[in-house]
Amino acid sequence: MTDPFVSAAFLLLAVFVVLAAVDGLYLHLHRLRLHARPECRREHALHTARAVLFVPILLLLYAQNRGGAALLLGVGIAALDTFLEAADAASEPASRRALGGLGAAESLLHVVLVTLRTASLVLLLVAKPAGAFAPNAPALLQPGYGVFEDFVAKGLLGGAVATAALHAWLLLRSGAPLPAPAPRG
Repeated sequence: MTDPFVSAAFLLLAVFVVLAAVDGLYLHLHRLRLHARPECRREHALHTARAVLFVPILLLLYAQNRGGAALLLGVGIAALDTFLEAADAASEPASRRALGGLGAAESLLHVVLVTLRTASLVLLLVAKPAGAFAPNAPALLQPGYGVFEDFVAKGLLGGAVATAALHAWLLLRSGAPLPAPAPRG
């Protein structure tokens, strides 16, 4: 039987991905077309980097019960994703100024997404034995994840790759240089 913390982590991950698709695909790309707005190019670049990082996060932390160097690499990539998430939030006031700012509903959605992603990661990591974090721990831990967890991880992988590719294609297609970060003040 799979650890209940692990099952909860995967359930939260699945809810996160559904809501992230609403935010990233519907709001950012379709409705607001951030990728097509020069003033939003830096924000879209950050979204692209985060979409790309989500693929190895899925592979290293969720696709299999990993330990050792693979687990540590996954945790490092998740930490980098958190840093980029903070940079994205910091870029939004300037990026969204011409759009009237970040709407209340989207702002609330972002808070929910951060909470879901963080809770999923924390539950997944606390379910691991302490020895799993040693660099020389086995790359694959036993027991593996269960059928539900395997279904969620593998089911999300194709969409994650497609989303990362779409973001990258839209970023490269515009071809404009990234604007300098907004001055602090």
